[in-house]
Amino acid sequence: MTVVPPRIGLVTLILFITPLGVSALSNPRSFSNISHARRSSSPRTKHIWLPASNDADASIDAGASVSEASTISAPPSSSSSKREMLKFAIPALGIYLTNPLLSNIDNAFVGRTVGPAGLAALSPATLCIDQALYLFSFLSRATTGLVSRAFASSVHGEHKSGGGNTDAARDAASAPLTVSFVCGAILSLAYAFFTPNILKKLRVDPLLQTSATSYIHWRGAIAWAALAQSVSLSLFMVTKDAITPLKIISCAAILNVIGDAAFCVWPLRGGCGGAAAATALATLVSTGWMVKSLKDRKLWPKLRFPKKKEFFALSEFTGPLLLITFTRMGGFMNMQKKAMSLGVEALAGYQLCMNLMLFFILFGEPLSQLGQTKLPAIIDANDSAQAKATFISIITLSSFAAFGVAAVAYLTATFGSGMFSSAAGVQAIARSAAPALLLAVAQTIVGIAADGCLMASRDFGFMLVTGIGTFILQTKLLQYCSSVGDILMTFTVRLGMYSVLAVGRTALGYGNLGRAIHGKSKLVNSTA
Repeated sequence: MTVVPPRIGLVTLILFITPLGVSALSNPRSFSNISHARRSSSPRTKHIWLPASNDADASIDAGASVSEASTISAPPSSSSSKREMLKFAIPALGIYLTNPLLSNIDNAFVGRTVGPAGLAALSPATLCIDQALYLFSFLSRATTGLVSRAFASSVHGEHKSGGGNTDAARDAASAPLTVSFVCGAILSLAYAFFTPNILKKLRVDPLLQTSATSYIHWRGAIAWAALAQSVSLSLFMVTKDAITPLKIISCAAILNVIGDAAFCVWPLRGGCGGAAAATALATLVSTGWMVKSLKDRKLWPKLRFPKKKEFFALSEFTGPLLLITFTRMGGFMNMQKKAMSLGVEALAGYQLCMNLMLFFILFGEPLSQLGQTKLPAIIDANDSAQAKATFISIITLSSFAAFGVAAVAYLTATFGSGMFSSAAGVQAIARSAAPALLLAVAQTIVGIAADGCLMASRDFGFMLVTGIGTFILQTKLLQYCSSVGDILMTFTVRLGMYSVLAVGRTALGYGNLGRAIHGKSKLVNSTA
């Protein structure tokens, strides 16, 4: 059984505990006491207190700042704030968990029917598909940033009742949606013609290339739909509707499972290609359903070439985010290459553990989405008390979630690996990597939540510099890895350093978010 190296384990423990300590430095209950003083800190913005309301939308919209108009908000309360966050986060969690859950279901079908070779073939195949789609994740993040500010903007000098400015939100999403279709079409063509060359450059075992190619061709054919769906999903989330996409994704998940049984097991017995075909079909259905739902709500953006102003606004996000995504994708690729060097059985075990990790770390995504949705308007309003309360609530919730979710991940790898593979050797690898998986999941959940807050404040320079530095460190550490557990530990160290630096920097008042929390940022939406 692989034992986590003591030095790396100690460093990881320190890195995980530090954000918890930083978030505990302030008592969240104190925000309601200091909010009245902080609200009147700027003479340029007038704030009007409203009675407490049970309306979720009213609570979520509290703190939004409107240019040349009165800002209407509710007194911040730690308990009510967390309740409103959870009302949004719980259905959002179901959305974010669906795709990795389906990946694990694919693994289970392939692992139980094709064997370790099929499971090993999924590793480079999912790398080619999922990492390429992850490379374009800047589009959905840019959509969140652009649309959240547009949705909170003014309408003829007054904040639009009923939740937000839907017209501005629809227009703001037009550019990223159009770009997502174009990029997705290019990806689909690339997979259709260059997949064998890509697998050869990755030095994939020739025995695995046929199954991997089949999987990539099916999933790659609908890359355009996958990217468009991610942008559409961001539009739903920013407009505070997590229920509709949850229903859509849940139905698509059921369809995917039925397709896996039919295409992978019986009657077609398509193996890896059958599992991919089921996923492709479910993606097309869910994307079409989302388009119809957005059209019914008059939120579906027009597909058109971005205007000059829209292009520069999108570039403000896409340029830095693309570079940041490159560094993160590079880390995953290095981990993949190291796992491939350990042999087919180790690669199958790595694929099993990585899919479990990618599933469980998404428990941090709803909190990241909360930060990206709520913080932009708060920062623009220079509302330091609300910014501080929101940031600490997000970090606190992510810390509690990290402990519980990581424990479930550990138990799944230790006792549930038989659900994904019938090979005793693969199960043994998963069990030996379980402690490293626990630490990786716990640390990453906190890191994802902090990352969403930095994304909202556009601290791209810090994110890029830190990403490059931690990427170099992880690359060095991978040279000394001899097991799947060691590989996961390098990921833990990388995310741990990022979390500590992000939370500590913000708490000390540095960066856009730190200055907003300490009342040092400039008012964006204010009158002279």
